[in-house]
Amino acid sequence: MSIKELNNAKKAYQRKDFKAADEIYSKIYNEHQEDFNRWDKKFYALTLYRCYVQNPINQDKLLDAGELITKLIKQSNHSKKDAMCPYTLAVLKIMKILEDPEAILEWSSKLNPELLNGDISGNFSSKKETWYKLTTEALLDINQYDKCISLSTEALLNLNEFTYDSDIWFKWRIAKSFNQLGDYDQSLDYLNDIEQFKNDWFIDNLIAENYFFKNDLDNALKYAASAALAKGDIDKKVNLYSLIEDILNKKNKQNEANKHAYLIYTIRNKHNWNIDENLEYKIDEAGFDLDNTDYFTIEKQLHHLWEEYLYKNQELKKGVIVSVLPNKKAGFIRCDEYIDNLYFSMSEFKQDKALAENGRNVTFYEADGFDKKKNKKVKNAVNIYLNRG
Repeated sequence: MSIKELNNAKKAYQRKDFKAADEIYSKIYNEHQEDFNRWDKKFYALTLYRCYVQNPINQDKLLDAGELITKLIKQSNHSKKDAMCPYTLAVLKIMKILEDPEAILEWSSKLNPELLNGDISGNFSSKKETWYKLTTEALLDINQYDKCISLSTEALLNLNEFTYDSDIWFKWRIAKSFNQLGDYDQSLDYLNDIEQFKNDWFIDNLIAENYFFKNDLDNALKYAASAALAKGDIDKKVNLYSLIEDILNKKNKQNEANKHAYLIYTIRNKHNWNIDENLEYKIDEAGFDLDNTDYFTIEKQLHHLWEEYLYKNQELKKGVIVSVLPNKKAGFIRCDEYIDNLYFSMSEFKQDKALAENGRNVTFYEADGFDKKKNKKVKNAVNIYLNRG
């Protein structure tokens, strides 16, 4: 009787009536597991994938289906040529939807990355890249820094193609791990490499933190200021402002340190976050308004200090805007000190953007950049103002 019903379930699957196939398979499996041969298990696993994994609407059912799929069949070896493996697809789908890093790693252990395909399909990550990404993220989240470094390094060596700058993010996780392990020089090596391709504020923040722990306060302050001036939500930079406060305290600049403490206080006050008694006492002693929540104004007032920290000991350059790109997002400046014109992002023009026109005399500072098209380091113009002199 079971053989006939199993054949009916297979036929239901083949005509894409997955719900009917699931009902039949489920009933037989609960009562007569011993009647399932290798092919029955494969088609049942495929049915579970179609019903609960491909487009999951219920996490519990997805997890139950994943558990059963991994009991029914083994992971297929698709390292050479990609093909559908319900085992692999179910595990990866579950790893993506889970939030608990311990649970992610438990499911991660069910897959052998050497059996995963590493070929990119369109803009989609390969299965191997996805596994490395989710696993290393989870390892970093639970402070398994040595394992995170090892597996991220393995990913960089074993993956031939990357999507969405994932190679950079593997290096980022390595840099963060070395930072947490106290190997600041190793962390800086990776961050300097990353900075050629990414200029997000949190990268400069981690560079500053490494220099701070190396007791290189000048470099720490320079990179922390760069992070503070870069685009990013102010209320997400609380730890950065705290780092700047610590650096300034070490440099015996108490007044400037207190201004950063006040910025932290107003952010926490605005969001009704917990405020440490020592912070509140410090703000009160400094004579600041304890009821203030306008951290945007305080942040703007600190810009001149951050620019001073960032460009300390740099010579102010003079040049002429020679072109602005049609999208108005960038342009080039000619300066007699350089052979090539200097690229600038319009975000670095600190006045009304409409004033950034060809022929305008400007002042600026130089900063390291990277030309992806030419694959080389370049100098960019930053902190640009019209030259009134």
